[in-house]
This record gives sequence, structure tokens and C-alpha cells, in this order.
Amino acid sequence: MNIDEASALYLDFMLNEKGASRHTLINYSRDLADLCSYLEESGINTIEDADFFMLRGFVAMLYEKGFSKSTVERKIACLKSFFNFLQRKNKSEDNPARMLKFPKKEKKAFGVFNIDNMLTLLDLPKQDEPFGMRDALLLEMMYGTGVRVSELVGLNVSDIDFNGMRIRVRGKGKKERIVPLADMHIGMIKDYLGRRADDCGGYVKDGEALFINRLGTRLTDRSVRRTVEKYLLQAGLPLDYSPHSFRHTYATHLLEGGADLRTIQTLLGHESLSTTQKYTHLNLAELLKVYDKTHPKAGK
Repeated sequence: MNIDEASALYLDFMLNEKGASRHTLINYSRDLADLCSYLEESGINTIEDADFFMLRGFVAMLYEKGFSKSTVERKIACLKSFFNFLQRKNKSEDNPARMLKFPKKEKKAFGVFNIDNMLTLLDLPKQDEPFGMRDALLLEMMYGTGVRVSELVGLNVSDIDFNGMRIRVRGKGKKERIVPLADMHIGMIKDYLGRRADDCGGYVKDGEALFINRLGTRLTDRSVRRTVEKYLLQAGLPLDYSPHSFRHTYATHLLEGGADLRTIQTLLGHESLSTTQKYTHLNLAELLKVYDKTHPKAGK
């Protein structure tokens, strides 16, 4: 297949089936145009002739031209998603971009999603398919509450205060804290509870657990990580993001929205705040008020 035709097919898929944002489409269109120019200059005109070594040469050229690590990372993510799409559509026998390595990042705790990438991830689960509603709620809860994975899978149905729009979270050292929810979360939880039995053959073995697997038992940390990886791949994002990236993004977006560090630390339940909390006077009403004003998903 002609490279330009393949690019057009992929971009149409991203727009009409994946609902990619305008920003993502513009960037991916530029990325594929750069690839096409490089391949054509190398005498490659069809997708079938583009192999791993040719793509690795393209990445090397990006470094030589002085592209930033974040730009190179995005272009590699685009290539992986592009060739994965072509392979699934039987337009290519394999994915030559599969073995491309992302740039080594400077050491930092966890990655932070930009808002476009986050919204893309949140839109990926198909809620009319098995486990689609569960996965959608998982992603929304991780971003909308900032809970740790262990806290997420440990949630019970009884931990949800539907009227008060909040959840009771058991953190490290079995310390409990209250985290606010948005209207959207409450609605999604109710919908999921009404349909989750369908995902496990009609029988929920662990009815106390909020999130369950196909056996009807409590979801595990590992299952959440696999679920996140699944949607990262679908979005063409690097796998060095993790479930904890949702927590880090939650805090970052609250901070960018105007929340103060003390509020964010309280919402996250950091153990290091045990001393600080003795001198703060944040009550639940104040936490809810700050959350509603600063989190992108609040009030939706």
C-alpha cells in the first residue's frame, strides 16, 4: 500500500472511530508526513518495504535534527499506533515499529498526562462491550480521585456515600480518608453496579467488592495495571506511564487549577502529612469546595 494512502486511512480511523482531538490529529498528521518524506528520500514508497531498521534510522534522524525528547517520544508513539493499526487491518504483515525504544527520560517519580491524552484515554473503553463500563469507571476513578491502585481495588460498595458524593478510602497503614466524587462518578457507579453481573456470567461471588473480574471476585492490582497498559497501547502512548501516573496527573491538574498544596496532600492521604495535619483546619466541606472549583472533571 502507498504510504500516503495508509496515512490517510489511519488518520480517518483516528478521527471517526477513535474520536481523537484536533490537537492529536494535527500532531499525528505532521508525524506521518515527516515519516513519508524520510521514506521517500530513502527510496521507499510502500508500507510493505518499511522495516524496523528503516524506522530506527528515521528516529536517529530526529535526534540529529535536534528534536526534543518529548517530541521524539510522541512521534514513536504515533509510529507504533500507526503500524499496529495497519497490521490489524491486514495492510501490513507485522508491526516494524513494535521494537522501537522510547527516549530515556530524566529520572522523575511518575509521568503526567496532558489533558488531551487523558481525555483520549478516558474515552477509549466501549461501555456497551463486556467490562467496558468497568474499565471506563476504573480510569475515571483513578483520574477523578487520585487514589492508589491498592486503594482502588480495595474499595467496597459500602464505602460509597451516594448522597454525600464521596468515598471512604483505606490508605497506607489502614488510615482512612474521605475523597470527593463528581456527579459523573456517582452516575457511572450506579450504572456499573446495575450491569456488572453481566460481565461474570450473572453471578457476583464477592458482592462487597466494587470492582470485580470475570470470575466475580475482587479485581487485583495486576489486573488494573494490565487494563491501563491495554488502553495506553490503544492510544499510542508509551508504556512507561502507569496507574500511578493517573494519581500524579490528578494532583498536577488540581494544582494547575488553583488548589493549594495542603488541600492536595490531604486529598492524596500522604503519610508524611501526619504532623502537618495537626495544624491544618481543612474540614470536609472545604475539601469538597476546593475539589469542585479546581478539578477538570468536577461538576460533570
